[in-house]
Amino acid sequence: MICDFHAHLYDEDGYAEALAETARTLGIDKVCIGAGEAWHGIASNETVLEEAARYPDLFVPIAYLRLGRDGPDDVMRLNESGFRGLKVLAPLAPYDDVAFFPVYDAAQALELPILFHTGMLPATHLDRAFDVRSDRMRPVLLDTVARQFPALTVVGGGLGWPWYEEAAELLNLHGNVYFDLSGATLRKRGLEFFSALLGAPQATLLERPRHGAACRRLLFGSGARHERIAEIECDYERLFRSMDLGQEVVEGIMGDTAADILEM
Repeated sequence: MICDFHAHLYDEDGYAEALAETARTLGIDKVCIGAGEAWHGIASNETVLEEAARYPDLFVPIAYLRLGRDGPDDVMRLNESGFRGLKVLAPLAPYDDVAFFPVYDAAQALELPILFHTGMLPATHLDRAFDVRSDRMRPVLLDTVARQFPALTVVGGGLGWPWYEEAAELLNLHGNVYFDLSGATLRKRGLEFFSALLGAPQATLLERPRHGAACRRLLFGSGARHERIAEIECDYERLFRSMDLGQEVVEGIMGDTAADILEM
């Protein structure tokens, strides 16, 4: 199975159809379509549900939730509406703020994975109005979330750009933490950097367990427009070759792990 765990549904006429066609052309079996804010051009939760209903065998609906505005009741409502996971970004406080713990507790109880945007966000003219601060989305903040909610599936997007080392250490520390390499992640520092960060194939026997643990909790995610999914998939494949990963690990990254998380 191939599953794009981190896809955006853009608020454009015909975009869902184009995304579905791209997925079919590339042989992608499941696409987790995430909602978002209009100021980033992403479709609403309602639109995501509508499109998921149109393509029930392909699209998996992921709800957008704004930390600091939405609460545990919203988590329960979204779950009852049919969403299979949550996506958060631009929180009104750092991800590990105790005020968000009721949200995480509700998601944990409902077995809803949370996809956290980690690292920088593209700048927009509405950043001041929405109080966007990248340091509230540093990957290290998910350390507290993972410790406090060990049964919650925590997924970080983009390996925490530019705080890659923090993200890699979380993969080594926590069995409930996952990261994708979405967008231009693998082009920002190059394959050699990421191979060494995640565990080079020439690692010593003492380092091998860390290498295996980190790679087994990577997920395939595009995090980009449908026109770029093919090139991002190629970036993943180039990383697999550079790290000399086994077929079982590759299949896990490309979809089998996501299938387990989402019980597909």
